Amino acid sequence: MDLDDAPGQFVLSGSTRFLTVPTLSESLAGRAVFVDLWPLSAAERTRSEVDAPALLFDRERLLHSSPASQWGRGDYFKLICEGGYPEAIRIRSESLRADWFDSYVSTVVLRDVAEFADVRHANLVPQLLRLVAARSGSNLVFSDLARSLELNHATVRDYLGYLDIVYLTAKLPTWSTNLTSKLIKTPKAYVTDSGLTASLLGADLEAVSAPGHPLAGPLVETFVFAELTRQLTVSAIRAGLHFYRDRDGREIDFVLERRDGAVVAIEVKASATVRSDSFKHLHWLRDRLGDRFRAGYVLYLGEELRPFGPDMAAVPLSALWGGAPLP
Repeated sequence: MDLDDAPGQFVLSGSTRFLTVPTLSESLAGRAVFVDLWPLSAAERTRSEVDAPALLFDRERLLHSSPASQWGRGDYFKLICEGGYPEAIRIRSESLRADWFDSYVSTVVLRDVAEFADVRHANLVPQLLRLVAARSGSNLVFSDLARSLELNHATVRDYLGYLDIVYLTAKLPTWSTNLTSKLIKTPKAYVTDSGLTASLLGADLEAVSAPGHPLAGPLVETFVFAELTRQLTVSAIRAGLHFYRDRDGREIDFVLERRDGAVVAIEVKASATVRSDSFKHLHWLRDRLGDRFRAGYVLYLGEELRPFGPDMAAVPLSALWGGAPLP
């Protein structure tokens, strides 16, 4: 390799974040490009060529390129509960898919994590993963998790780090700005696949598809986190994904910030209707950012893309993959 510097001679794949494995000493700095390979996105599953992150920064193009959604509530939750792991998608039976997810978690913990870490309480790692799934969209409180598992704070922090390394969980950082000194800086944590999340929480597809189900909101938010994370790895734009929450009760589910400082803000609703007060915190952010603010969206499970003023819109969730149907 050192004698012939032609690029692309080797593709090395693995199931861990190479640069964060604590036992590896070789960084390959300057000699390798690292690409995160997530489970399939909805855009990939529907074979859509839409670049949702780029489209979200161009509100007018989004408004004129997205027809009414043909996706119903049941369609959305079927997609959410299946997730993006190719092997799990092929399994039609919910119970057999749940068995596959359980086996996958056990294998990753006992094999992949055990290769680089001394996990003395391996049986508690799947329980920790369930606790993260149950708290999707909530701030990560180590003391709460430690108390639930009867482990010390440091051990829980280490185990969560291991779950990040093997791509089972990911943290969403707060969006840091000078808008207020009351910013809550604790990150959120998500399980990285909505299908795995649904399985960990024992979600029944028919039940969770019903309006008002308590798991509907967390599952939809987890799905949006996963979809944006996956599409950002291949998007034409370079943007960071964050959330906003402060001690005055203002919260925005997702904030996309491009490297030039432009910002898009997103709220997520597991309902088929959107009211004007759903944009309250998005308006607050727009008024403080001025020209940096490009658009605010409420992603919801309805059919119509509806403008709510010059820089706000209610957008069907399926717009993230151009509304394309599953093949």
